[in-house]
Amino acid sequence: MVEISLDGNRRAVAPRDTLRGTLQWVLDAPPESVELRLLWYTEGRGDQDVGVARSLRIEAPAAVGSSPFDFEAPGGPYSCAGRLVSVRWALEAIARPGKEAGRTELVLGPGGLEVDLLDAGMSEGRE
Repeated sequence: MVEISLDGNRRAVAPRDTLRGTLQWVLDAPPESVELRLLWYTEGRGDQDVGVARSLRIEAPAAVGSSPFDFEAPGGPYSCAGRLVSVRWALEAIARPGKEAGRTELVLGPGGLEVDLLDAGMSEGRE
């Protein structure tokens, strides 16, 4: 099991805000590493794009452990929903080698709001 807990269960952030939380893992055996990534990705038509904005790598951890994290949210790209393509943000953690992983979806935008390209306005961050 790999879990990501955010302070205050905060899942919407403004650009340059600080995102804090704790990465926790309970595995059958010690992994080579546990890595946490703050990433954006596209959904919709065409090829999927992915970018890693920040990462934290813990080398040779115990099978059971935790680590606090503190990431500054980047300036963009903003979370947005469009007719053809959308931009999403997530925190993703993975223990290597193996298939144990955790993921938490986020919204990154002005005031912690997603840009709605369909209405050309802002909509509240999704939970």
